[in-house]
Order: sequence, then structure tokens, then C-alpha cells
Amino acid sequence: MPFVIGVDGGGTKTEAVAFDLSGRELARSRSGFANVLVDPERAIKHIREAIEGCIHQVKDRCLYLYLGLAGIESGTCRAELEKMLRERFAIPFSIVNDAQIAHAGALRGGDGILTVAGTGSICFGVKEGVQAVTGGWGNLLGDEGSGYWIAIQALRRIIAEAERNLPHSPLSRCLLDEIGVKEAEGLKSFVYGVTKAEIAGLAPIVARQADSGDEASAAILRRAGRELVQMTLRLREKLGFGDDVSIAVAGSILCRISHVRETFLREIRQSIVNARVAIAGESAAKGGYYLAMRRLGERG
Repeated sequence: MPFVIGVDGGGTKTEAVAFDLSGRELARSRSGFANVLVDPERAIKHIREAIEGCIHQVKDRCLYLYLGLAGIESGTCRAELEKMLRERFAIPFSIVNDAQIAHAGALRGGDGILTVAGTGSICFGVKEGVQAVTGGWGNLLGDEGSGYWIAIQALRRIIAEAERNLPHSPLSRCLLDEIGVKEAEGLKSFVYGVTKAEIAGLAPIVARQADSGDEASAAILRRAGRELVQMTLRLREKLGFGDDVSIAVAGSILCRISHVRETFLREIRQSIVNARVAIAGESAAKGGYYLAMRRLGERG
């Protein structure tokens, strides 16, 4: 049974999924991170391991590999990765960024906008073959509405309280306890000494406080939702979509934090009355299937 493989490679894991030509999943394999900006040698090793895991399970003819990888457009090791794929597998392949493959999975290969908010944030859109992006600038230049952004807004509240000699709010006390410091002065060693992902990992604390009725926490999350709405509207204008645009949302912040999701859904529907908005249903790896089948069709 011939098959194709979609590979979704991010900052924490690589997932390769084999699909038959009708889209039915045949096998799944996981490995470590695939972001080549973190460690090119290890990332390429993880990508190879995930693909091999699928091929060994199916043991038939793989027609195409379609890889969506975080950091691939900013890195300098694409040639090394392509060399590994040619020599190890001798299978036709395409490599794109992870937002593109996630878009194809969320919208089943069709036109529309995908808004993603997890550790970072980005909007990726396709209209009649034209691709465009808003957001995705990283934590220093953007990432509005993301887990990192939410955590930083909450940490800034701790600083504001300290500089005004105000007592710490319930949210601030929870964050300080989580970080393991007693006062705002301890924030610098934490923020400048840990990874972006570790900072973003504080966002669920803000969500729990909001769910328990803390208005300051809920306000931060509503702002996050509005930032993601604005990012989406900028991309809609950039690509020239009308009111009937399809919009999918994905990522842990938009999918799991109700205050962010509900604000986004409510305000995007107010701004684009006829928009078709849905939580992304298919995996990003399934996007590799849709894109691989399109390439096979082009090849005849």
C-alpha cells in the first residue's frame, strides 16, 4: 500500500505520520525537537528518527515526505537537512515552516487563515496560492497574545505593585510562589535565566486565577484574545479576504484557555460577520498529507 508521510516538527517534539492515499492514518512515530535553531545536529537526528519510525511500521513504498519544521526559514542548515533526506530515504520531499503545514491541516488544504497561539503566536494565510503571515516575530519583537506574552504581562503587574508600594495581588503571590522568590526583585534572575518556554509555562497560572474569579487575570487574557483578533484582521486585509473567510484557531492558549478563546471568537465574529471560525480539527501532520497529495497531483 503506497503512502505519504507528513512531519510536524516543533520546539519540543517531532511527529511523523504515515497516511495512505485516501488520508487514512497508517502509522505514527515521535522523536525529540526539530527546531534547527536550537541544535541543528540533534534536530536533524530527531527528524530522521521520526521518519524512520513510520517507514519501519508500514514497510511499503513511501511516495512523498512533506515536512513542516519550526525555524527552518531562519536557519542555515537546510542544505544539510536536504542532504540527509536524499541520502537516507531517496524519497521526493518538500520542506516548509511549521505554520504552513499546520494551516493545511486545519483548513484541509484550502484557503483561509490559521491563527496560532501557544508559546508564541502567528497568523498564516493562503488565498488562491498566495501566502502571507502576520505575527511570528518572536518574543522580543512580538508574540502578542501568546503564552509568553500573557506571562510577561502578569510579571509586569508584580513590578507595578512593588514600585507603588501596593500589596501583592492573589495572581502575583501565585506567580512568586511558582517562581520560588518572595519579592519582585527576584524576577530578574528568573526571567533572564530561563527559556522562553519556561516563562510561557506561567500562563496556565493566570488562567486558573481568572477561572477562580480574579478580574486582573481575566483582563490580561481578554487582552490576549484581542491582540490575536487584531493580528488576524491584519492578515485578512493583507490577503484581501472578504467576509466569507475561513478562520481556524490552534495552539494551547487559544484552544485551552477559555477567556482567550471566547474573547477571540466573539470579537472576530463581530468584525467579520460571515466568517467561518472553527477550532482546528486535523493534526498539523495531516497537513503534510494534503500538501503531499497536491504535489503528487502536480507531478502527474
